[in-house]
Amino acid sequence: TEVHTLKRLGEHRGIPKLLDSFEDEQEFYLVQEFIDGEPLSQEIKRTGRFSEAQVIDLLREALAILQFVHENRVLHRDIKPDNLMRRRCDGRFVLIDFGAVKEIRTQLVSGEVSNLTVGIGTQGYTPSEQLAGKPRYSSDIFALGMTAIHALTGRLPTDLPEETSSLELHWQTYAEVSPGLAILLKKMVRHYFYQRYQGVDEVLKDLDRLDQLPEEVSLDDFPQTYLPLQTLWQPTWRESLRAAAIATVAVAGLCLGLRQIGAFVPVELLAYDWLLSHRSDPGPDPRLLIVEITEQDLNRLQSDIPSDQVVADAIDILQTHEPATIGLDLHRNIPQGAGRAALSQSLQADNVIGITKVGDGADDAIPPPPELSPYRVGFNDFPIDPDSKIRRSLQTFLSEGEAFYSFGLVVALHYLEQTRGLIAEAHPDDPDIMLVGEAEFAPIDRSFGGYQQIEAEGYQIMLDYRSPRQVAERLTLTEVLSQDFDPALVTDKIVLIGTTAYVSLDKFFTPYSLLSGDSYEMHGVIIHAHIVSQILSAVLDERSLIWAWPDWLEITWTIVCAGAGGLLIWRVRSPLRRWLVGLAGGSAIVATSVLFFSMGAWVPLGPPLSAFVLSGSSLLAYRRYRQRQPAQSGGY
Repeated sequence: TEVHTLKRLGEHRGIPKLLDSFEDEQEFYLVQEFIDGEPLSQEIKRTGRFSEAQVIDLLREALAILQFVHENRVLHRDIKPDNLMRRRCDGRFVLIDFGAVKEIRTQLVSGEVSNLTVGIGTQGYTPSEQLAGKPRYSSDIFALGMTAIHALTGRLPTDLPEETSSLELHWQTYAEVSPGLAILLKKMVRHYFYQRYQGVDEVLKDLDRLDQLPEEVSLDDFPQTYLPLQTLWQPTWRESLRAAAIATVAVAGLCLGLRQIGAFVPVELLAYDWLLSHRSDPGPDPRLLIVEITEQDLNRLQSDIPSDQVVADAIDILQTHEPATIGLDLHRNIPQGAGRAALSQSLQADNVIGITKVGDGADDAIPPPPELSPYRVGFNDFPIDPDSKIRRSLQTFLSEGEAFYSFGLVVALHYLEQTRGLIAEAHPDDPDIMLVGEAEFAPIDRSFGGYQQIEAEGYQIMLDYRSPRQVAERLTLTEVLSQDFDPALVTDKIVLIGTTAYVSLDKFFTPYSLLSGDSYEMHGVIIHAHIVSQILSAVLDERSLIWAWPDWLEITWTIVCAGAGGLLIWRVRSPLRRWLVGLAGGSAIVATSVLFFSMGAWVPLGPPLSAFVLSGSSLLAYRRYRQRQPAQSGGY
């Protein structure tokens, strides 16, 4: 009986339990479990149409319930959004309204276009054989398919256009759907029951292999008479390869063209800063000491600039502990306060290196202290990128036939010559490469790494900052003058003297500004310490300079990424898997840049990543366009 059937069905968690039944005044009543939830129809109105992933979840839950119903040899015959409730306590769907299970031969009689239930079934969700009084298991499958299409498109079945000759609904233009799911839903809602899935098991099997369905479509599956006029276009592997090749060439060419005009430079510099800032920190360089002139030192001296006498006293105290090299990052071309004679005497020492500023011309130049010979002077100018950050180090350049050397290079070479007997010389095979010991210093060009058309005049290398925290041990000027320090910090070391006071204008943005915001600036003496440490590490520690791929390899990498993005994303049907493939591919490109940067190579990220995304996106757009066009022959 109907009561026994409903009690048996109520054993499933997706079907309300039958609590009681009784008859009153010749009316039969059923008392069923109350389901606290929201009908699917209301959820669609509230949230809008479902995504493909949501529809797949809906199908899995509803099919599991329907499978149990059919295993009990029962037809529901009124599956629709109103009869699928999402239970509030666990978010699961419950199939309700089993009042029609007994009335097998009752037909739907309705002369109006309505979605209201009349008899057994609801217009739009009820197949033709059920209207004729001959429902089958595939009738419930049809109704569930229409329910899924309603959720996917947000439209009632009665509002969807119908192909006159095949009687099939045209619903795909109203939804974003993968080929596999489109094929499954089309087979669920075929007008003729013998063209549909005949059992829930068949639907579940195909639901688990949506990606494989397009390749298995055959015109022999159904009689040609009943095939719809408009079918889903599916590419063959040959078509896929041809489309991917065209997209690869076009997208790679576009990305390489954008790279050539410098469109990716801001992104590349940002990525470079992030990579540099997140490298492991080797700690302070034990060969260096920085004597910093702090705000407190200037307050104690009651002066904005330490006098010549103060500087001379500091140099003389340091010299008593036998440093290898002293680098004075203070302009002393003219006397500053008292003590010029004392400073002149201190500057006579062969291990003292001073600075000059070349600037942009004679009006901007600052000459070195006259007491220093030219070979003990280095310029303190830095090449500055368009975003005002210092990422490169200018080592040497020629001006009117005269060679100029950077302060950091002169200090480092003096130390290496005094302590290791090493000198700089031209590489025997390439005069553009400077050789110090076994270390090779090759200059960068205008399109090095992520750069494009930079001013690469002179002999420049990428500045490989040692540490975002502390490049070397530090002493304040006051500590030196009071001799309150360990002499071991000075003996046989490079000592750089410079200002780190807040009021100093000798400070610059660096890649580390990314860590602390635009307010973080590094003082010149600290940057010089990084340059010196980089040169020493390359010569003595065999630490490679930052290098880059040659142009031909960058171009090849961009083309490979464009081809991979197009082919992989093009062939994947499921939106979820497509997102996963895209995420995995993009992550692999980023990981490649990170991996090579850990080996000292700056591999551009913008062109290959953009090529990967644009190639896949363009092919997806093309495929969707083709799917909306009438096919030349029948299909699934």
